[in-house]
Formats: sequence, structure tokens, C-alpha cells
Amino acid sequence: QQADMTLFWSWTVDIDTWNKDRYALFFKPAHAMVPKSELKTAAATGEESKKIKALRDLVIDMVSLAGYDDSVANNDADNVISMEMQIAVGQNDSAIELGYDQWVDREYLAFTVPEIDWNLWFNAMNFSGVGVGTDEEEADEEGQPLSSPRLIIQQGDYLDTLSDILQCKDVHGTAMEDEACWDRMESYVRFKTIYNYASYLDEDYVDAVHEWHNKRWGKVAKKQRWKKCYNDASYLLGWASSYLYVENEFPKERKEATLAMLRSIRSEFNDSLATTRWMDRGSRVAAQEKLRMMFFEVAYPDEWPESVFRNEGQLHETGYADNIDIIGYNAVKRATVRVFETPHRNRWGESYPIVVNAFYSPMVNGLWVPAGIIHKPFYSEDFDQARNYGALGTICGHEMTHGFDDTGHLLDGNGDQKDWWDPDTFDEFDQRADCLAAQYDDYGKEVPDWFDGAHVDGSATLGENIADEGGMRFAFQAFEKSHPTERKSMAAHRLFFTAFAQNWCENDSKESAISALTSDEHSPAKYRVLGVLSNF
Repeated sequence: QQADMTLFWSWTVDIDTWNKDRYALFFKPAHAMVPKSELKTAAATGEESKKIKALRDLVIDMVSLAGYDDSVANNDADNVISMEMQIAVGQNDSAIELGYDQWVDREYLAFTVPEIDWNLWFNAMNFSGVGVGTDEEEADEEGQPLSSPRLIIQQGDYLDTLSDILQCKDVHGTAMEDEACWDRMESYVRFKTIYNYASYLDEDYVDAVHEWHNKRWGKVAKKQRWKKCYNDASYLLGWASSYLYVENEFPKERKEATLAMLRSIRSEFNDSLATTRWMDRGSRVAAQEKLRMMFFEVAYPDEWPESVFRNEGQLHETGYADNIDIIGYNAVKRATVRVFETPHRNRWGESYPIVVNAFYSPMVNGLWVPAGIIHKPFYSEDFDQARNYGALGTICGHEMTHGFDDTGHLLDGNGDQKDWWDPDTFDEFDQRADCLAAQYDDYGKEVPDWFDGAHVDGSATLGENIADEGGMRFAFQAFEKSHPTERKSMAAHRLFFTAFAQNWCENDSKESAISALTSDEHSPAKYRVLGVLSNF
């Protein structure tokens, strides 16, 4: 039960939504293997999309490879599709519901889904002290006993679907025969268990997963063995890999150079806030204070966490899948301890320094730029600064702007949601956000054949579009301010904008491009360039 595998729900330990000085245990629905919209359509019409048929093929391949005969494999495929449809139908796709956290306790779980012995699950996972407590105990300001971390449900309505599944009701709410019900359950658990390990088994399993990815996302080149081993090691042993990279390869002077870049971008952002006319003075001052309070974690932590050495001495050269279990078990074991600890505001969370990305956390108002992205093609000591600012600088500015995007602007400098701006300023923000959303809504309509008539959803991508706009603007201003001799250099400007555009240079299949319109909060790469530059 501690193999870190998701079946009917997933969980994670993260900072408490109501009290950032504590951790909480978060529950959320299982992730559907094909777009939920397609599963919902299939449940309503009986018509399976190409991706659902591809999932059917995957189930048959996986179960057959595991040694079961054709009748079992085909029956499992029917049952898995049925279960996937029911799980998808039970989830709400609205942005409001997706971001909604519901504070509950163990009694609520027992009342809502009585079919599960929740005490047995919490005890087995070593979370026995979570979501319990009495009114007589000392509590935090919101009323949660200090002895017990909070239990938080995301998409709480999904619990009703989980109850229906365990009550042997199908996707339409019709009662199933007990034998058919538990046959479906067995099929689903069998397939999910096989698939969980498939990428770490022999070549036949790896090939079957690759074929599934081809059908799900469009043609994808199969990774060379060395690259797969590298990706697995750097993902599953991210902190150990990061430690080796930073200690042996990463030039330490890049950390200070990136911090200087961040400070120069923040300075330009701050100056822009000071002259933003649609904000009242009090709101401008509050926004500048939030920007000042934003902390930067760059390249690698000053103190390495225990996860660097968590698996030391426990892994072995044979039994690749066994090592996966050991890593998963140790991660779960650490989470059961961490949930009772006090969070460090600058903790790297589930990311690590070798990651080629950057990110911002609205909960703590912090920005992380891992060592993995302070590297070619985004940064080099050998590059002109115009290229460094155009590539890495715009990414840093992007993450900084997230603190003031469609969700970030609702939180103050401590990451608390409150009325920290004047109501009229909030209204002014919304008017401008609506305008930007409308602009991006039009993207994709000019190539209806490529997106099969779909287009960018300007509201769903709003946060990332705002961040792209700010990232470009403030990075460019910071480059000009910090390099005054190149302020009027056409060559430097051309290099800056070319570097920015090359950040989003990619080659997408039609299938993955269409899928990304509904699954990715970013606009397609082409419009991340054209949209920003058209407003510059």
C-alpha cells in the first residue's frame, strides 16, 4: 500500500491552505488517462473516440503481456473503459471547482464514503493522526487541533462518485450485479498495477507504452536506452542527481549572476507599478510591498535536504522495478513524517535543482530558478547579455509576474487571500484581463484545419498569458537599464527578441496540439510569441 501508486484517488502533503505554518494532507480524484471531455461524451453517447480506443488497445496489450488470455484481456479493456468514464463523469471541469479546497475531517469521509474503512487506510499509510482531534484540544486560529494536520479535499463532489463505484453503481447510476461489479474492480486494479510498473519492465512493456503514447499524443520518437535511464534517474532520484550535478558540473558564479538578473527585473517591475494609473495609490504601494517581499531561490538550496541521501545504500544493481518500489516507499514514508512538521517557506517542494524550468508559488510568494535552466540554450557566460536576458530573463520575469496574474493578484505579500487592493482597482484589473482573454480567444481561428475548428481559450490560459506579457516587458527594460551602451543597438535588440522567440520553438504533432488546447494552461508556443510581441 506504500508503493506510491494512484488508483481511485491521489494524495499529497503540501502547505495548509488555511494555515501556512502547517502542512496538510490533500485528497483529489484519480487522473483520467484520456481527456475527461472525451470520456464524458462516450458515457453519454456510447461513441468511443480514437484516444479511448487507443486506451482499449493499451489495456489489452498490458494484460496480455502479464500472461492473461485474450478473454481476460478483452474483458479487462471493457471494464477499464467503463471505470475511466465513471471517474471522469464524477469530476467538475470548471476552473472554480478545480481550484476549490474543502476542509473536512475523517468523520466526513466516513459519512460520505462509508463503503471504505478509512481508519484502516489512514493507519496503513501511517497517517493515523491526520484529520482527527476534539474540540477540547488546543487549536489554530481556524479551529483545527494542533495535534492533527488538516485534511483537505479537492473536487469534493468526486467522493459521491467514489461511493457509487463501491456501491456497485455504473456510470449511469444503475445498480450492477455483485459479480460484475467486483469483476470490474479487479480489472481496473489489475491494469493500473501493471501499467504503473510497465515503463520499468522489459522491452515489450516499454514498446507497448510507447505505442500508447503515439496514439495518445501523436507520433513520439522512442527514447534511446541511455536517455530513458537518464530521465528515470533524474526524475526518481531528482535530489541525488541534482547534488551530483551541482557539486561537479554547475559553475557556482551563475547563481549570483541570476540573482542580479532577478533583482534588475524586479526593479523595473517596481518602477512600472509606481506609474500604473489604473491602480489607486494604496493598491500600488501594497503591490510594491508584495514585490519587495517576494523571495528568490536560485540554482540550488544553501542547505541540501535529507532527500539527497534518502535512498543511499538501499538500491541494488538488479531488479529495476524493485528499486522503483524502494524509492516510492521511502517517499511515502517521508511524507508521513513531514505532514506533522512546520514548513520552511523556501522549501523546494516536489521540484529540484536539476529541473529545466522555473516556477512561482503564490502560497508563499516565492520564485525558484533551478540550476537546470541556468544553462545553454537559456544562459551562458559566453552569450551576449541580450541573449541571456531574452531567454532566461524573460522566463524569470514570467514567473515574477505570476504573483500578479489572474490568481496571484488575489493574494497579498504573505500569500493570504484578502481584500488587499481597493475594489475599484480589482475592477480595473478585471477589465484589462478580459481584454487580454478576448485577444487570445481569437488565436487558432485563422488555422481551423490545424486545430479541427478549435481555438485558444483566452480565459483558461489567462494567467500564463499575463505572465508572458510581463516577463517580456520587464526583462527587456531590465536589459536596457543594466546595459545602457546597448540601449540603442539594433543588433542587441534583435538578439534579445530572437532569444525570447526561441524559448518557445517546438515541433508539435496535430494530435498533441489539439489536446494541449484543453489540457495545457499555456497558449500554444506560436501564440506565446506572437501574442506578446503584438502588445509590446
